[in-house]
Amino acid sequence: MTIHISGIDETGRGSVVGPLIIVGLSIEKQQSIILKDMGVKDSKLFSGLTGRKKRSKLAEKIQQIAQEVIVVEVPSSEIDIVLGNRPKDNLNLLELRNFSKLLLELNAEEIFIDTISSPQYSLTQIKTIIHSNDSRYHFKRIDSDKDKIESVLRRGKSSKRIIIEKKADSKHMVVAAASCVAKHLRDERLRDIEKVWGLPDLILGQGYPNIKDHNLIRFLQEYKTEIRKKTFPFIRYQWDWECLQQILKQPRKKLDRFL
Repeated sequence: MTIHISGIDETGRGSVVGPLIIVGLSIEKQQSIILKDMGVKDSKLFSGLTGRKKRSKLAEKIQQIAQEVIVVEVPSSEIDIVLGNRPKDNLNLLELRNFSKLLLELNAEEIFIDTISSPQYSLTQIKTIIHSNDSRYHFKRIDSDKDKIESVLRRGKSSKRIIIEKKADSKHMVVAAASCVAKHLRDERLRDIEKVWGLPDLILGQGYPNIKDHNLIRFLQEYKTEIRKKTFPFIRYQWDWECLQQILKQPRKKLDRFL
């Protein structure tokens, strides 16, 4: 019998610009060897322009061999609402709500989830989210330690083995594949945003709060008026990054020291 496995991972969590992209990706279990031979690895390990180009080509190949690819795009406006509702809500819970949806939608027998929260916390929240929507689902824990927790999700006669693990993208090929696809799709989305808003190519950079991303700093410098008026819906205005908050709160100051 052919066993299918899935990986769930996200990218854009710490970004100040653009969406959070979450990908659930399924393959036949034996295809993990193919992914390894293709050079698939955690998307964060592809650095620089050359690395990003290689990752994009890999992501396209991965999508061709995958049995299913489910993409969730969470816009900056939704993330801003969540950040504004802290401590009642937060980015972890937003992420886990979407992970829960993918868990139910994916058709694989085994599903691996990458988490930066503790696996125990992640499982507890996922159980609460799923039970609140359908009490017919039940979880049975198999094994656990501080970095990994395994459980079986059952509803009637159907069941899925769930493995929630820290750094799963560096341990399981299917999660690394989901990571690569998510990062590729987010990069494409940033470029789409630039076109839609008539912005210079690559001016949004990678979208992360990093003063070494000179393209993004240039964007903040050149579009201060629009940013102060919150014209752009693709910015997370609630994000506590000094470069951004300096414009929103003290618009007359320059960002020269960041350039």
